[in-house]
Amino acid sequence: PHRILRMSLIQTTVHGTIHELRLARPPVNALNPALCADLVQALREALARGARGIVLAGGPKVFSAGLDVPYLLSLGDDQAALLQAWTAFFEAARALAACPVLVVAAMAGHAPAGGCVLALCCDYRILADGPYRIGLNETQVGLVAPDGIQALLARVVGPHRSERLLVAGAMPDAAEALRIGLVDELAH
Repeated sequence: PHRILRMSLIQTTVHGTIHELRLARPPVNALNPALCADLVQALREALARGARGIVLAGGPKVFSAGLDVPYLLSLGDDQAALLQAWTAFFEAARALAACPVLVVAAMAGHAPAGGCVLALCCDYRILADGPYRIGLNETQVGLVAPDGIQALLARVVGPHRSERLLVAGAMPDAAEALRIGLVDELAH
């Protein structure tokens, strides 16, 4: 038997020593400061409860669509609020990357941009086999991925492939993502 614990934007399910943290901000788990803060808190609580492994899951068609762009745009030129939003996102990414137990990203759907970043911060990435895509598509909208995010991608797929993916803003499908090592396994 497992227990279900409810936080505002993260649903935690405990399976023995494995804690499943599910992003729960419909419809596409857009990463706003509240979701990012709840993820950091859920990781802390899982570790405090003795978790020996973490599974980070998202929605059924979209793992996470990345940063909540409408929210960021709504901030206008409020520099403090923009900084707070980016800080919350990077704190969540760092909390995953620094987690002392194994963290597996279980992606049952698309993982563009910030969704891909969260997955890159995990130790192992599983993507549903299907029409799902993962990648850093920032250049498609005229943005450049920050250096730290570029380094995360290079660590996973190597510097040359990372550069090609970033320049193109590529979003490989599941089979291609597996072939190039962006994901470790496909779930059928």
